[in-house]
Amino acid sequence: MMARFPELKGRRILITGASSGIGAGMAKVLAREGCRLVLHYNRNANGIENTLQQVTQLGAQAQVLRCDFSRLENLPDFFEQAGSCFDGLDGLVNNAGIVTKSTSLKDPLGDKFAATLAVNLQAPYLLSAAFAKACIEAKQGGVIVNNTSIHGQATCEWFSAYAASKAGLDAITKVQAVEWGQYGIRVNGLAPGVVPVERTLAILSQPQIEAQWCERMPLGRYGKTEEMGEATAYLLSDAAAWMTGSILTIDGGLIARGNYPQR
Repeated sequence: MMARFPELKGRRILITGASSGIGAGMAKVLAREGCRLVLHYNRNANGIENTLQQVTQLGAQAQVLRCDFSRLENLPDFFEQAGSCFDGLDGLVNNAGIVTKSTSLKDPLGDKFAATLAVNLQAPYLLSAAFAKACIEAKQGGVIVNNTSIHGQATCEWFSAYAASKAGLDAITKVQAVEWGQYGIRVNGLAPGVVPVERTLAILSQPQIEAQWCERMPLGRYGKTEEMGEATAYLLSDAAAWMTGSILTIDGGLIARGNYPQR
């Protein structure tokens, strides 16, 4: 793979949730671009080792850090460690998240709701604030990419907690972009559509399920993790230098058509 954004070479990027799925796809593309990577994971030790092996084979410098984002008190130390890996950071990719499927009636005390917001919304908020503070103190600009979801814009049954967290992340993206633009810090969101990953590949590959989803997409197919990585590289690059506070939707046209399958 050839680099598309040569200005990214050497930039120091923290990717949260890099052990599998979209995060791993982002890491591979950014490794191709020559970025120095800090790769976060929580539980999937085998997955992060696989990601690390792939990015180093592409010639990237990379370090791995573990942190449980459900324990928000861990974040200050985690961010300090991430910043020390390459003596600072130029970019932050808030990709880590959990997918919670539960109806409101099955979560009457809101425990799943609160746990989802902690990982998907509060953790990116706190990490972004720490990143912005570090950039301002260093008198340098920076770029934040938040991995949101089409569920922040249009959703369906079972996704109260997940959709709320992603809609909130869309809103935070816009607010922080406004607050930090004066410091040369850009903040944008990436809203993927249906992208098969390790935990969903088996079910999404079933012919009936694949037809159910893909017939609703004008482009007629699922997305790929590397395509999300390409979009992330663009948002981090100087090609997007006048882009901030935006949500880049990449979903094969699914929500433009506006017809999710019933669950």
